[in-house]
Parts: sequence; C-alpha cells; structure tokens
Amino acid sequence: MYSSHDGAKKCAKELKRLFADSGFIYLLYQCQGVVARAGGFRDWHDLEATLKQSNQTIEPSAFHKRLLEALPYPCRPPALAWLDKDPAETTSAADTPPRWYRDVFPYLMATTALHRSRTALLRPGSGIGQRLRETIILGLLVNSNGGTRVVPLLEPDTLAFVFKGTSEALFGDQARHPRFNVEIKTLVDNGVLDIQAGHVRVLTPDAAAVIARVAGDKVGKADYWAKIGGDEATRALHDALASIGIQDSRRVADAIARFGSDAYITPSGPVLDLLTNLAESGEIETLAKAYTLFATIQPASAHVVGESVPAKISSGYLASYRRLNMTKFLAWADRHPDWPDQLKASVSKPALFAAIVNAMADSVAAA
Repeated sequence: MYSSHDGAKKCAKELKRLFADSGFIYLLYQCQGVVARAGGFRDWHDLEATLKQSNQTIEPSAFHKRLLEALPYPCRPPALAWLDKDPAETTSAADTPPRWYRDVFPYLMATTALHRSRTALLRPGSGIGQRLRETIILGLLVNSNGGTRVVPLLEPDTLAFVFKGTSEALFGDQARHPRFNVEIKTLVDNGVLDIQAGHVRVLTPDAAAVIARVAGDKVGKADYWAKIGGDEATRALHDALASIGIQDSRRVADAIARFGSDAYITPSGPVLDLLTNLAESGEIETLAKAYTLFATIQPASAHVVGESVPAKISSGYLASYRRLNMTKFLAWADRHPDWPDQLKASVSKPALFAAIVNAMADSVAAA
C-alpha cells in the first residue's frame, strides 16, 4: 500500500525483491506498472504525475484486488503471502531462491511433462534427431544431460525458463554431438528454445495448460494432505488457496484443515464459521473460492455447507456488511423467490457468484 510517490517507489521495490525470492524474472519497471494499476492509475507515468502533486489515499481492499488482477498468474501466491504478511522464507542453498521450490518448481515439472507429451519435435516419429532434441530440452529441464547444474528462473509473464550460462556449460556432452548445432537451430526456429548471450530460454509448450496443470496438482496435493491432517495439510491447503487467488489463505486453509474438529457440533463447523466471517467482511468471491476447494476435498459435506450459503449472504453480507434494510430485503425476496437457488447454483463459480450477489444487493438497495 502507498499514498505518496516515495511510497509507491518503495512498494515497487518490495515487489521486485519478493519476486526475486521466488525465482521470478520480473523487472522493476514491470513492478512499477503493476503498483500503478493496483492504485487505480493508468500506468507509472500517470501515478508519478498525480502523486508528485499531492498524496492520495488508496482503499486497501481495492488495491489488493487490482494488484492480483494485474499480476501474472505465477506471481499471485507470493503476492498474497506479502499482503497477508506471512513470514519470509529462508534457504540454506546459496544458488536457490528461498521460495523457488514453492513458486517455480511446480511450473518446471508441468513444463517438462507437457513438453514430453505435446511438443511434436520431441516425440518419437518426428524425424532424424528426435532423440537428441528430446535430450536437449528435457535434459536441460531436469538436469540430466551432464551439464552444469543451474537452478532456472521463471519469466512469470511468458512462463519461459531461463538458464544462465553458455551452451557448452549447460548442455554438457550433448554440445559435442555432431548434430547438436543442427538440432538447436531446429528447436529455435520452431519456438521451443531461445539462445541469447549468457543464457538459454526454454519456451512454454502451452501457457494455459501449464497453469491448469499446476493449479490442479496443488488442489490434488491439498486433497491428499487434508485427508491425512496435521501441519502439512494446512500448508498444502495454503498453497492451493494462494494459487487460485485467495487472500488470507492461511486462515481459510486452517478452517478447511480443521474439518471434523471436536470443538464444533458439526464436522463442517470451522468452514461454516469461516463463510460467516467472509460474508460479514464483504469477501464474497473469497467465500465462493473457499467453498469450491472445500467441496473438492470434502464432497460428502459440500451439500450441507452449500445449503447454508443463502443465509450467510442475507444475514452476513446484506445485513451486516452492506447494512441494507431487512424489511426491504424480505419484500424483495417475496418478488424473487428463486434467489436462494441462484446462489447455491453459482457458488462453485466464484466470479459469477460475486456478480449475482452484488447485483442482488444493488437491486434490494434500489427497491
């Protein structure tokens, strides 16, 4: 958050350090652009022109929402951790950024799997040099070609992996193969590889598929650990929630992980309390995202929790957060008897759910 030009500059530098700790290549000018858009400005120049004249207060929840929308998908989990003031992570490996295994490694595995299965030039039957091309790309990604071990960095906006070093150092024995230069050119010409002075980039096979695979793997991991329980369950849930853009994900993860707690009358008690709190604080889309993950992990209890959603919205959001007149709401509800069914049907689609709830609230207010 910031209200002054100096504060905005500090915020941009903090984001750059944050993303460097993840192993992302996200430059200062990119962070400045994101900080500007999060503050409601067109770009950094617009921010400078405005804030050099006078300070400007920015509403925190709007800043948080716009920040996450402006960032590339991989940057959202560390940004959420920063917004939630999670403790900074450390590492004993000098060549590995502190959050690399959490934020970059899943993309490395997804990229490797998808190149193996989808990139035509790497698959058997793609002609002379197929095995060498496969070894060049997959060997670099999983460090199996005998070259220097390099922890790759990720460009979060392109999903390209960047390996710093010369071709000879990175590719090891493969660089001495008689067809090496021919196959390197083939890979470059076909958009699989990009070689620049001092670094090699492995381009993504399919950005949308890589993101979907990473998100799916995190939800699957959360599902597995949630059934086992313990601290690892909370951490896995925290990662899954952060990956789908849920702020305050540690609190949400804790509620889902505590399913079945003896402290509640019903096994779903922790989640029901969470949904109440989210509704009362106006976090409608987060409520829907939390429900969706809970329903994935605990499908047998999804119906019970889903049935509670209309009451959470009417008493928590409309009455407590929006402070709408409940007499007007009851009259509106008589004219729109299907509103509970609309909410229950859309709660597993967070953006649609938030749009329906807000339209409903506006309609009640205008009645």
